[in-house]
Amino acid sequence: MPLITLLTDLGTKDFHLAAIKGAILSQYNAFVPMVDISHEVKPFDIKEAAHILKNSFHHFPKGTIHLVHVSGSSSNKLLLCEIAGHYIITFDTGILSIAFEKSQCKIFEVNEEIIDTHSLLHEQSIARTIDFLLKEYLPTDFAHPAGSIKEFRLLQPMTMQGNIRGTVVYIDNYGNCISNISRKMVEDHFGDRKVSVNSNVGLASGISKNYSDVEEGEIVCLYNSSGFLEIAINRAQAEKLLGIKIDTPVMIMPE
Repeated sequence: MPLITLLTDLGTKDFHLAAIKGAILSQYNAFVPMVDISHEVKPFDIKEAAHILKNSFHHFPKGTIHLVHVSGSSSNKLLLCEIAGHYIITFDTGILSIAFEKSQCKIFEVNEEIIDTHSLLHEQSIARTIDFLLKEYLPTDFAHPAGSIKEFRLLQPMTMQGNIRGTVVYIDNYGNCISNISRKMVEDHFGDRKVSVNSNVGLASGISKNYSDVEEGEIVCLYNSSGFLEIAINRAQAEKLLGIKIDTPVMIMPE
């Protein structure tokens, strides 16, 4: 039995999440194992959802069905993405273009007769789509290749005057600020040279291996588990103390 994961901005206070889970269970009419990735995505924030999706989906077994439900889409177009042996169900918000390279995905649009337009949650449309996958239908049995879908382009890190310039793309629960600058990019550009990292009012000398490499309350930069440069403060929140926000510039310079 494939797993189903859920990633939403619905929170846990209201009935919306329960309605979606109930619809899935009722449609399949049997127990389905579900894993909650997160329901605390900032409302309407597809960039945050894309970051979480990109860095979590591949840890699950192949065949897993991932539902990404972020509010605010004006489109009833329900998409099914096939990537690396996984299925991702989401609406046409542009989230797939942020999370993945186009060449990585096969993207289908669920056929119109399956779409229920009577509910803002679209729980029946989602439940029917998941039911087809659980019963081992092929995507082409209930969907067709997607034509034009919404796409977004994010700023990419670049080299300029011997430095690397990127931006903060995600802030985690601890207030740590994750950039779009990868370990590979830094190592390819600087080699073994020592570097310093600047973001807003924060300046760190060198890239550490652990938070505890610096004293409590000091700024520390290190690569997170996904291999991207993170600006943090040992035992404190870099987001608040350094005034860092999403899209704040990050500069890496040789010392």
